[in-house]
Amino acid sequence: MTIQKKIILVLDTECCDLAGNVYDVGYTIADRKGVILTRKNWLVEEVFTDPAKMMGAFYAKKLFSHYAPMLDAGTIGLAPWSKIVSEMQIDVDAFGVNVLAAYNLGFDRRVMRQTNERFGLGPILPAMDMLDIWQFACETKLSQTRYKEIARELGWVSAAGNIRTGAEYAYRFCSGDFGFIEDHTALSDAVIETQIMADCFACKKSVPYGIINAQPWRIVNEKETKKKAG
Repeated sequence: MTIQKKIILVLDTECCDLAGNVYDVGYTIADRKGVILTRKNWLVEEVFTDPAKMMGAFYAKKLFSHYAPMLDAGTIGLAPWSKIVSEMQIDVDAFGVNVLAAYNLGFDRRVMRQTNERFGLGPILPAMDMLDIWQFACETKLSQTRYKEIARELGWVSAAGNIRTGAEYAYRFCSGDFGFIEDHTALSDAVIETQIMADCFACKKSVPYGIINAQPWRIVNEKETKKKAG
C-alpha cells in the first residue's frame, strides 16, 4: 500500500476586522519537513485601497511601517481578489496540495470565506485534509516540560496566568530565538508557521487532522492547573 505524500498549503491572512475584509493573503506550499516548494503573497486590491476599511484594521500602522516599503521595493503587489483565488487554485492543482493548514485555521478559513462571499465567488479550494498548526503545536512542542519552564521563566504568560501558545511563542521555542517578534504580515507569518509545522511533524506524534476551533491552548494549561491543584 502506497502512503500518499502530504503536500501542504500553509495559509496566513491579515484582515480589517472580525467580519472578514482580508487585505493581505500569503501562503507557502511545503512538504512535512518544511521544504518550501513555492510561496505567494498579495494585497487585496479592493480592500487595501479602501481607506475607510484600512484605517480601522487591527494592524493599521503597518500600512506605513511594512506595506509601503514592500510596495516600493516590489516585494508585494496589489491584485484583485478573483486573481488571488485563481492563482491559489492553480498552485493547489500544480503542486498536488492535499492539506490546508494555518495557525488557528478556523480563523483564516472563516475570514477567507467571508471575503470570498462578499465578492460573489464560488468555493476557493477542493475538499482536502485540514490541519490547525496551533492544535498540532499544543499537542506536541508546547506541551513539553521544557517549553513550560522557558515560558514561565521569560514571562510568556497571560494576565490570567495561562502559558501563551501563539505562533510567535511557538516559533521562539522551535527556533531558539527567544526575542523573535512576529511581523503580522501574511507571507512572513506563513513562513514561520511552516517551520513550526515541520517541527511538530518531526515529533512523530499523531497528527490532529480535522480538529479545528478546539481551543488548543487548554491542552497546555489544563496540565498546569492540575499540577498546581495537586
